[in-house]
Amino acid sequence: MQYSQYLAELDGSVERMVATLGDEQGVAIPSCPGWAAADLLAHMANVLAQKLPLFRMRLETAPAPASWPRAAAGDPDLGATVLRTAKQVGAELAAMGPDVALWSWYERDRSSSFWARRLAHEAAIHRVDAELAAGLVPDCRRELAADGVGELLEVFLARPGRPLGDGGPPAVVDLDGTDLPCQWSVAIGDTEVLVHPGRDGSPSAVLSGPVSALYLWGWGRRGLEEIAVAGDQSLPGRLRALAARAT
Repeated sequence: MQYSQYLAELDGSVERMVATLGDEQGVAIPSCPGWAAADLLAHMANVLAQKLPLFRMRLETAPAPASWPRAAAGDPDLGATVLRTAKQVGAELAAMGPDVALWSWYERDRSSSFWARRLAHEAAIHRVDAELAAGLVPDCRRELAADGVGELLEVFLARPGRPLGDGGPPAVVDLDGTDLPCQWSVAIGDTEVLVHPGRDGSPSAVLSGPVSALYLWGWGRRGLEEIAVAGDQSLPGRLRALAARAT
């Protein structure tokens, strides 16, 4: 995806999330156990507001957590706060462009592009949370979903220098998008996960389905209803558990 597309997705997802929740801040968010709509909005407001100093000052070192703003779930204007802050974040990212050096927790990409991508997916997944709470069937553009599967696997699961294993036997899980030409191979080791594009020659399991189904399943927002599993039937649960730990 292009940098401008990430910014458009961020803006559109936040607007849809706030519009979907409306004034019903007490409604439960089933995909985030223990959260009500107000908690979801406060979380989104905080995630966005915490990035503003980083973007405005173009910091290349980690900002101090003590300086981060904290929106309260009891604030009656949370929806307006989220919308306003998203516009400010989008404007800062647009003004910077894709190649400005910025601190990030991901060692392989410390740039404005990393944050445009990360915040686009943060907003998209929480927009899905709002729609699930409203009883709607979420939809995701295929290009966004494919990019999001890649981010989940390559940035979170295979993050360098971050041990991530479950002590189980080595296994390879291939993911195959059926509506876009995108494939990934995930090698689960004892203490790490490795990811590469394409298919492995002899995977332990293959998960095939629309990229939006793979995306939402990977983030725990949908089950395997639209995903075919060939091979070891225990591996989707194992991979999903690792993804939950990584995120």
